[in-house]
Amino acid sequence: MLVNLHVQAIDQTEAIKTIKRKITDLDAMKIQEQKKAVRSGYDMDILPSDLATYGEDAKKLLNKLQTRNERLFMLTFLVLNVADTKQKLGNDVFQAAGVAQKYNCSLVRLDYQQEQGLVSSLPLGINQIKIQRSLTTSNVAVFVPFVTQELFQSGAAMYYGINAKSHNMIMLDRKQARCPNGLKLGTPGSGKSMSCKSEIVSVFLTTADDIFISDPEAEYYPLV
Repeated sequence: MLVNLHVQAIDQTEAIKTIKRKITDLDAMKIQEQKKAVRSGYDMDILPSDLATYGEDAKKLLNKLQTRNERLFMLTFLVLNVADTKQKLGNDVFQAAGVAQKYNCSLVRLDYQQEQGLVSSLPLGINQIKIQRSLTTSNVAVFVPFVTQELFQSGAAMYYGINAKSHNMIMLDRKQARCPNGLKLGTPGSGKSMSCKSEIVSVFLTTADDIFISDPEAEYYPLV
């Protein structure tokens, strides 16, 4: 599976003009719905939920571009699935669609556009797929590898949790770190002791290091 992102920046002035035109169109649609409500004899403040939501989102986006130094980008997100058999390919596509659906997204199969999709997935910098989604600077920045720092070492590395941004595993070998010391902080019941016990077991099973435990309350006695 290959994941590709084609990101194209939009001129700031043009982006603001486009959003303002969209807000004007939404306001016109709102007026039409209100007129229809008056003719039908019901409350004119009752509007379709989609229309109200789109209007609020457009105004928030305009505010971000004007006051928060955000820029507008057009993004094409491509997922290329390759398999040895048609059955395995179908399973891979179904699995990828399930992962996307879990996050309220949908993957559209590029029927009759497979060649364009393949070309767009190659490291050529060419995007022949005209399916795009507008995102702001902060939205684009969450994609790996723009700002996410990963910590995944090989060898005798041990598991220390999940990266909050990328949701990838944190694997660290303390002996290779600049500072091998560690300090675990957390609220009562958050799993500090469990994390320490897990690390002790990992050190015991994967290394020949000596383990010293200072435990006045004998909390680690069952483990020893």
